[in-house]
Amino acid sequence: MTRHRNIAVRRAMSIGSIAAMSLPLMLFAGAGTASATEPTYFYNSDNSMQVIYGGGGGAIFATVVDSRNPEGVTEFCQYHAVGVQGTPAFPYNRQTTVTGPNPSAPITIIFQQIGGHYAVDVTCQGTGNSAAFSPVIY
Repeated sequence: MTRHRNIAVRRAMSIGSIAAMSLPLMLFAGAGTASATEPTYFYNSDNSMQVIYGGGGGAIFATVVDSRNPEGVTEFCQYHAVGVQGTPAFPYNRQTTVTGPNPSAPITIIFQQIGGHYAVDVTCQGTGNSAAFSPVIY
């Protein structure tokens, strides 16, 4: 009995190890090569907040501009994306700071499905300003 149990335990550990090593590879392979988004930017109804996309080095970047934010004031902004229209609905949340009406530091968007459709919502806490768009195609 002990020999059969040891074999079963080793087999389960081997399968678990293979699965654990395969997951990052599947995520990386599924991520593909980053490219431009569609649209390349979006804004809210009064154009006081823009979300601008760019890419390079195998990643996609988003930059936030809140023109309602007073000069010299720093605010926190949340970037939230979730898959829609058949894209797995895994949420992607990141935070950045915006100082004045200037562009934020780039938000790196990783491990998203290339060609996937996402509902994106960006909200800044200082001004309460927000912008949303769906679908953004990565």
